[in-house]
Formats: sequence, C-alpha cells, structure tokens
Amino acid sequence: MNTNEQLYIDLMMVRTPGDPETKFLISQGYLTENMQYTEKAIQFINSFLDEKKEVVYQAFKELGPDARKSEVLKKAGIVQMGVLVDVANRLVKEGRLKKENGKVYTLD
Repeated sequence: MNTNEQLYIDLMMVRTPGDPETKFLISQGYLTENMQYTEKAIQFINSFLDEKKEVVYQAFKELGPDARKSEVLKKAGIVQMGVLVDVANRLVKEGRLKKENGKVYTLD
C-alpha cells in the first residue's frame, strides 16, 4: 500500500485520544486536538479520492459488472476495499457509475 492510501485509511479510522496514530496525525496537522479534521486533512481526502476516480472508473469499465471486487482493486492499484468503495460512491454521485443489486455499472 502506498503512503497516500495508508494516510487516507489512517484518517478514516476511528481514533482514541492519546494513541500514537492520533498523536502523529495531530503533529502533522491533519487532526485538531479535539480529533476533528483540519483543512489540510479535508484537502488531502478530496484530492486523494479525486486522483483515484479515473483508474477506478476504467477498472469497472474494462472488467464489467460481474467482475470480482478483488479484480477491480488489483486493476485500479488499490489495496483497501474501503478506498474502492469511497471512490465508487463519489463516481455514483457524479453519475458516472451506478450500483444495483451489488453490481457496479459504468454509465456511458
């Protein structure tokens, strides 16, 4: 997993005050002392998901709605299923993908 994907996963995890990951994210400016996202975190999350949209869209387009999610992950170069789901949800909101009965379809 690359460092950006790991950072994204770390930001999505539920944190407890005082744990090492929380302290690190606070020290790097991604979380406030109250464990709220900073503007830096919000910008990172949005840019990370936006960067992945095209590769995820192409993976779904090339592999089709019957493809296994593990194949889509591999094709898109993503390790964590949560990342794939978050990117796919953005693409659904944009009207580029459609989810139906557990399958994902490209709309073009």
